[in-house]
Amino acid sequence: MTECEGKNVFIDENILNGMIDLHIHVGPDYVPRYGDSIRLAKEASARGMKAIVIKTHLASTVGNAHAANQLDLGTKVFGGIALNGPTGGLNVRTVIATIKSGGKMIWLPTVDAEYAIKKAESGHWIKAYVNGSSFGRKRELINILDNNGKLKEEVQEILRVCKEYDVILGTGHISPEECLALAKESKAIGYDKLEVTHPNAWTEDFTIPVLKELTSLGATLTLSYGVCSPHNGRQDPREIVNIIKEVKAENCCLISDYGQVYSASPVEGFRAYCYVLLRFGVTEKELDIMTKDNPSRLLNFK
Repeated sequence: MTECEGKNVFIDENILNGMIDLHIHVGPDYVPRYGDSIRLAKEASARGMKAIVIKTHLASTVGNAHAANQLDLGTKVFGGIALNGPTGGLNVRTVIATIKSGGKMIWLPTVDAEYAIKKAESGHWIKAYVNGSSFGRKRELINILDNNGKLKEEVQEILRVCKEYDVILGTGHISPEECLALAKESKAIGYDKLEVTHPNAWTEDFTIPVLKELTSLGATLTLSYGVCSPHNGRQDPREIVNIIKEVKAENCCLISDYGQVYSASPVEGFRAYCYVLLRFGVTEKELDIMTKDNPSRLLNFK
């Protein structure tokens, strides 16, 4: 039977069954978004997805997630917070309040991270997000290391809180050096839910040796399909496949990183992502590990 005969004529409508997307941008936000949490939950549920995690850069999404979960659609929605200036920056109280109200994921600074801001100044495509979130105001460039290259005390406390409450700590848009320091401390305290957020967005710095060191310390990489988009880095998805093969699927999760109005729906984006990776050499077993097993473990959601 050829690829154009029988069951292979059309897409597998069930390909997303049981999958989890750990990174979808949700509205309302300070820029237009594809949809609110209820729309995202309905569309994910229609495709049989197990869960989604929703995010904004400048506010908590815990309330958005709670609202969607009241509909009991079948897909669980999780929220969290990114520790940028408008949410208090590296504020331990913000972290505890988010977790106690139901948050499952804490991201370290994204658009206010010193690394991202300097990347934007150098012309990296992240400038659209960094510059658009400042509203023309001055802001603090946040680095999680002190002047001696050590983790700041408040970051160490945030890490301990995430371990205590068994939630995910994402690295946001911080540098490889910051990530490595964080990963080393995570391993030292026995914390196994450190997520390195879309390192494929800056492979010039997050090289394969760096990624291998991060995963050897217990960190999990989330690899973004959004980086392949025309409005972002236009990354060749074969580079993502290479990362997966080098560091192993057991150390990775897949994320759509969608939710922009100029992208497909997050659910359709995730479906396309799966098919693209399968086309370029990722196996179905590896796909399941990265979209089911690993995210379920991180979320403690069996």
